[in-house]
Amino acid sequence: MIGIFVLLLILGMPVAFAMGASALVYILVEDITLELVSQRFLSNTQSFAFLAVPFFILMGNIMVESGIAQRMINVVHAAVRQLPGGLGCVSVVTSMGMAGVSGSSVADASSVGSVLIPEMKRKGYSASFSAAINASSSVVGIIIPPSSTMIIIAWLANLSVAEMFLAGIIPGILIGVAYLVVTITISIKRGYPREERPTLREFATATVKAFWALLLPIVLIIVIVAGIATPTEAAAVAAVYAFLISVFVYRSLDWRGALRAVKGAAYGTTVVMLIVCTSTIFSYVLISERVPQLISDNLLGLGLPTWGIKLALVLILLCAGMVMDLVPNLFIFIPIFFPIALELGMEPTHFGIVMLCALALGLFTPPIGTTLFISCHLAKVKMEDTVKDLLPYFTVGAAMVLLLTFVPALTMWIPNLVNG
Repeated sequence: MIGIFVLLLILGMPVAFAMGASALVYILVEDITLELVSQRFLSNTQSFAFLAVPFFILMGNIMVESGIAQRMINVVHAAVRQLPGGLGCVSVVTSMGMAGVSGSSVADASSVGSVLIPEMKRKGYSASFSAAINASSSVVGIIIPPSSTMIIIAWLANLSVAEMFLAGIIPGILIGVAYLVVTITISIKRGYPREERPTLREFATATVKAFWALLLPIVLIIVIVAGIATPTEAAAVAAVYAFLISVFVYRSLDWRGALRAVKGAAYGTTVVMLIVCTSTIFSYVLISERVPQLISDNLLGLGLPTWGIKLALVLILLCAGMVMDLVPNLFIFIPIFFPIALELGMEPTHFGIVMLCALALGLFTPPIGTTLFISCHLAKVKMEDTVKDLLPYFTVGAAMVLLLTFVPALTMWIPNLVNG
């Protein structure tokens, strides 16, 4: 089954279909009733927790269509443009801010990149560096809460969504700040321009204009963490809130834009849920054949020190993120790696965030990095030409993942503080 799956990927079949087809071959050969396939295919879609995914996607699409992304960019531009490589810094910090709005790295890469990449090129930044900044910084979109990917991890590993959201705050900020330092360092070395220092009045004006958008992620997290609403309920309210402020406060969303947002949410949800459905069948086969248990027993039986096993897990996840989409990786590796992590004494929520961060780096690495593909398209540059500029960001990102792995307090401090 795994051999067929790899072959289909090499032949260019989409991951969702490759997973479903290879699992179906196994089921036919083993003469397992096809009723089980249909039941497994649909069962996981009947989840109240997963209902949050389309609402989060819809919220992000509405705010992108209404131009709220531009308002947030204006706030960040007024705050950090005076740093070396000012527009590059704006790209990184805006992606951190947009993470709390869209919850999607792909949405961040598209919305922020479409505004900043042309401007960076006009100011003398190379196309490859502009694409590299946008592609790498946008991965914080699924690490800083709210995040639809966190909801999937929480559902698969039976974790608290609220705790996952809290645990992602410091890691997301750390990775974002690390990328900011890389951007400043490279900009100084290459002599990229600073922008003029903003006035206090300019910053205050930009902040007031974006106030209602900036308020949304803060309220969203507080509502979920305080137990006032479930993530699904909060996501639904957030989508309505985004619509209301876009139409009645900012008056920047027409019915055509609203229709595009709904269509985009329907498309995005379909892609995610199709992968969830086929991944469920694939995972069922792995679990029924005791593959997670066999891998766990063999890895723990190697006699490696605890730090060595943790390092091996992270390296495998980093490599897996380069060759396959994030959601299928979650369905494959959560059943395999979570028992190993628990055996090593790691907190489940801590390991969930480590896994998320490690796999997220694959979003901007060749050959299938989604945010890299979007950024290269916007910058009109070939993917292979960005590798040199991407390398510092991947190296620093991997170092941050290792730091989070071996210093669990960075992940668990806020959840433990809130939970007492």
